[in-house]
Amino acid sequence: MKSGGLRIDLNCDMGELPEAIADGTQEALMRSITSVNIACGGHAGDEQTMKTTIEQALRWKLAIGAHPGYADRANFGRLELDVPPKEIATSVFDQVRALAEIAGRCGARLIHVKPHGALYNQAARDRGIAQAIAAGVARWNRELLRKRLPTGGMNRRELCAHASLRMR
Repeated sequence: MKSGGLRIDLNCDMGELPEAIADGTQEALMRSITSVNIACGGHAGDEQTMKTTIEQALRWKLAIGAHPGYADRANFGRLELDVPPKEIATSVFDQVRALAEIAGRCGARLIHVKPHGALYNQAARDRGIAQAIAAGVARWNRELLRKRLPTGGMNRRELCAHASLRMR
């Protein structure tokens, strides 16, 4: 939404509940938002839910982002896990890449990444996890707008420099 020089992004996590896609609830919410974070296979989501959510977002002209989480479907990615940073970086890369490939086939592109649940919360406190997420994103695309990445106590410029991400 724009009002004068101010832009407010109304953002929503999507592609997490197949039943919300099937019954129309997910798409009905899209009229009220400006961007989506799409679950990309960790805590939720599969190729079909990603594709459908991207197609819906395109119909509503929404900005599209990835929503990677811990590969912990049983707990919906809400439990803090003790995962080595290198594995976190690889998981984030794999999830973002999977969504980006589907988006490309649909004629869309990703513009941001917002981690899910426990992964996001841990990264907000833990520099190593924040750096691992940034490294996974950077491995896929160093130009990706990373306004939604947690910083683990670092300032955004420091985190971007660490992962060689371009600061916007």
